[in-house]
Amino acid sequence: MGLSMNLEKPKVGIIGGTGGIGAWFADFLEHFGAEVHRVGRSTLLTPAESARQSDVTVISVPIADTIRVIQEIGPLVPENGLLMDLTSIKVEPMKAMLRYSITEVVGMHPLFGPGSTGCNSNLRVVVCPGRGKQGLDWINNILRQSGFGVTTLSAEKHDHIMGLVQGVNHFSTLALALCIQRSGISLDDFMNCSTQTFGRRLDRILSVFGQPSGLLGSLLMENPSAKGFIAQYMNASEELTKLIRGKDREGFEEIFETLKQFFIQGGGAEKEVISA
Repeated sequence: MGLSMNLEKPKVGIIGGTGGIGAWFADFLEHFGAEVHRVGRSTLLTPAESARQSDVTVISVPIADTIRVIQEIGPLVPENGLLMDLTSIKVEPMKAMLRYSITEVVGMHPLFGPGSTGCNSNLRVVVCPGRGKQGLDWINNILRQSGFGVTTLSAEKHDHIMGLVQGVNHFSTLALALCIQRSGISLDDFMNCSTQTFGRRLDRILSVFGQPSGLLGSLLMENPSAKGFIAQYMNASEELTKLIRGKDREGFEEIFETLKQFFIQGGGAEKEVISA
């Protein structure tokens, strides 16, 4: 690359910056003196115009639209600019940004929603290096200055981990929601009889339905690692089901102790008392 980038007070165009995580990132960058242009379906500024005139172009659109937008916008980003994305899946967007642009490239995945509260030290962001160093150093520096925990991963490792963290997590939550719906027990009765532990599971179910179905569908269907980990989850469920059906207490204790060593004795996690 070798071209100097304007990252002191950059002009930033966020494609998809009028809502969701794009709007959060726009607010975040404005605090650092950036001139931010939020581009959406109803804005006068078009994605193409924004890309041509911005020092930093950020793609923050639904997963299903990300590659198409990168194909259209990538060639328009100036060579001395920075092209980024905020997508929850990283491999294919990173490949597209590298292929359809000649600019510096960085992938970023905030591991929280736009409505998250609390101090930044409790929030983490994954950054995936793509091409060039100036843009990578810039985003890493401002994230760390703000107190975010920054994890640097390759796009491949990110997607592999997220296949379990997001894929299995959302899959198991939806499966529990289906089980509750089909149980014949009213939601009021569940609420009135919930332990604190189950109450948190119900809260998690409710939070899922505050997100677009398309986002969850893409996280489950577009990440190949999610499919593999869901199959592994199903195998684990089958193994536990056999132990329970067979009343195999010895086998159950063996698995329980193995898991205990991994999560508590090995990981140092605090124990949670589960109400009977």
